[in-house]
Amino acid sequence: MTHNQGVAGSSPAGPTNIHSIETYRFIIYSNLDKFKKYLESNKQSWNKRTPIHIKSDFYRNNSFKKKINSLKSIEIDSLGDVRRKSLLHLQCHFGQDSMSLAKMGAKVTAVDFSNIAIKEAKKIAEEINIPVHFIESDVLKLNLDKKFDIIFTSYGVIGWLPDLNKWAKTIANHLKVGGEFLLTEFHPFFQMIQDDGYNYFYDSKPDYEIESGTYTDGGEDLSTTTYWWNHSLTNIFSALESNKLKIIEFKEFDYSPFLLRGMIKREDGKYILEKRQKNSTPYVFNLKALKQ
Repeated sequence: MTHNQGVAGSSPAGPTNIHSIETYRFIIYSNLDKFKKYLESNKQSWNKRTPIHIKSDFYRNNSFKKKINSLKSIEIDSLGDVRRKSLLHLQCHFGQDSMSLAKMGAKVTAVDFSNIAIKEAKKIAEEINIPVHFIESDVLKLNLDKKFDIIFTSYGVIGWLPDLNKWAKTIANHLKVGGEFLLTEFHPFFQMIQDDGYNYFYDSKPDYEIESGTYTDGGEDLSTTTYWWNHSLTNIFSALESNKLKIIEFKEFDYSPFLLRGMIKREDGKYILEKRQKNSTPYVFNLKALKQ
């Protein structure tokens, strides 16, 4: 779970032109060196946030250690039975969802670029005796020389990535033929309508935010600079499809399973923006793809 931002940049073109423009951008911006300073700043930000998150009421880590279940019904229902299946969890933070999946019977490998998050994840997994193989790595550079039955990633993840084509290649390279990829993510429309005023379409120049605190409770004295790239649905679809990942499920949800800034409770486990409580709004989506 990460904080939900957007990114600047727009295009007046219709859907067909948007697809061609964004595919072209994959070629132009495929060199990650130009993003190095942004990615390093983001890594340092997550290193600073992680100790705060572990102690926060938002993550309820002490309670988690007893129940070992942080997953929401949105992703659980789409994942199905994971028992005895090899599963790669990308951008795992300090591993609550990774350990939850292992508790459900999956053989889990989990990856995050924050060395502090991975260190804490290993410590917690050892404490509660849950077997997860945690790895510190940038997902865009990941090469495990291994293929998995399932790859999973969720909630505020793809906006930290400047190149979705490399992201999709990482997924394709680590997924067995016939294996499934599940992305459970905040909807780009939700990113767009928040008070930050971000635009919808990808721009290689990231939006940046100097943030006081973090999206959880605690850390009031923390100050971080983060960089974020918003990605349209076209951008996501075309990246996956161009890497032989066939989209077999796409479902939108009219609530957030997390209570975030500006939200009110609609019912247990379902939260909506107060300013749009009378409007139907997509907050989260599930996207499932099959490796061909």
